[in-house]
Amino acid sequence: MLFSTALASAAAYGTPKFERIAYRAEAEAEEGEEIARYIAELIDTDADICAVEEGSALKSRSIFITNSPATGLWEYTASYRRGVVTIDGGGSWALRKAAGRLAGIINSGARMKEGQIFKGTVEGEFLFDRPEGCDLRILDDNIWDYSKDTIPPVWQALGVDCRDFVRAPQYAQLVRAYMPDILTIQEYNAHMDAELLPRIAAYGYVHTTTGDGTNWNNTPIFYNKDNIELLECEYVLYTPSKWSNHGSKSFTSAVFRRKSDSKVFAVLNTHLWWKSDRAQAGSSQARASQVRLMIAQAQEIKAKYNCPVFVTGDMNAEESTVAIRQFLEEGFVPCYKAATHYADMQNGHHICGPVDGFSRTSRRRSPERPAGAIDHCFIWNSGEAKVLVFDCITAYFTVPLTDHYPNLIDARL
Repeated sequence: MLFSTALASAAAYGTPKFERIAYRAEAEAEEGEEIARYIAELIDTDADICAVEEGSALKSRSIFITNSPATGLWEYTASYRRGVVTIDGGGSWALRKAAGRLAGIINSGARMKEGQIFKGTVEGEFLFDRPEGCDLRILDDNIWDYSKDTIPPVWQALGVDCRDFVRAPQYAQLVRAYMPDILTIQEYNAHMDAELLPRIAAYGYVHTTTGDGTNWNNTPIFYNKDNIELLECEYVLYTPSKWSNHGSKSFTSAVFRRKSDSKVFAVLNTHLWWKSDRAQAGSSQARASQVRLMIAQAQEIKAKYNCPVFVTGDMNAEESTVAIRQFLEEGFVPCYKAATHYADMQNGHHICGPVDGFSRTSRRRSPERPAGAIDHCFIWNSGEAKVLVFDCITAYFTVPLTDHYPNLIDARL
C-alpha cells in the first residue's frame, strides 16, 4: 500500500520492469550485495546486480540499495524518483524487511508515484521464523563484559559507543528477532543485567538464577516463561579462585519442561578459564577439570530425567584440546555436526575489544569452526531429539557488540 506522504508530483506510473539492482552499502558492501540478490529472488528477475561508487548516476529502471549511517539501525525508507527505487536502511535486517515490502509492491503490479513509497522499522519485531519441524530454539552469546562508563579512545576515534546502555537495546532486539525458548549468555554482569533484563522481560524472559547469593552469575540461562517451565537449576562457580577470574568462570545447569507437551530437556551454559599455558601454567588442565564437573552434572541429569542435554559456552579451547576432547569422548556431539538442515562452519570469532576497536578480522588459528572455534554448542543423550540448524549470526551490527558472534540452535525434541 502506497504511503500517503508521497510527494506532490501526482504523475503515476505502472510498476516498471527493473533492469538492474545496484548497491552501495556504507557499513559493509557484502550486506548490500546480499540484499540485492534477495530482491532479485523475490521479484524473480534476471536483472544485473552491481556495485556502484558514491556519486555515480543511476539509470532509470534501477533498484538502488544503501545503508547510510544517518539512518537508524532498525529504520528503513523506500522512495521512487525518475524510474529509480532507492531503499535505505540502517542495517541488513531493516534492508531485508524493506526488500520484502518492495517486492510485494512490484509483484502486485501496483502503481508507483514520484516520492516516498514507504518507511518503517524492525525494532520490536520478530523477524526469523523457525524452520519446519523446529520446536526448540536456543540462542547463545558471549556478550563482552565492558561495564565502564567511559568510551575507549580507539572507539571514540571510530565514532562508536560501546557502553552497556547502548549495546543492551541491540541485544534485546537480537532476542526479539529470534524469540528463542532458551537464552544462554557469558560475561553477563549485573551492570548489563540492569540494562538488558527489563527489555527482554517484556518478551517473557526470566532468569533461572542470578547466582548463589554471594557470587553474581556471569553465565546465566534465561527462558521464556510463556512456553517453558523450570524444574531445577544449579549454579557452580569454578574453584579455586585463581581459575575463576574474579568469579566470572562458572557454569549454570537447568532442567526445563515444555508446557505444550511436557517434554523435558536440559541446558548447561559455561565460560571456561581463558589463559594459555604460556601465560599461566596449568591452564589447559584447569579447563579440563572444569569440563569434568560439567560432564558429571550432565550424567546426574541423565540419571534423573534421561532427557536431551544441550551445552553452550565460551570454552576458550579448540576441539583438538584435552578439555573439548573430553566432551567428544563422552559422546557429546557438536551441534554443527549434528545439524540435519544447515550448519554454519565459521569459527564465530572476530576482533572486538577496548584496545583494538572492532572488525571482521579473526585472530583464531583457523577460519573454520572445527579448528578455530572456541565457542561450542553440543547435544548429548539426544534420544529422538535432533538439531536441525546450527547458525552463526553475523549481521554487521553484531561486530561492535562483542568478539563472539551469536550462535543459534534450532532443534526438535
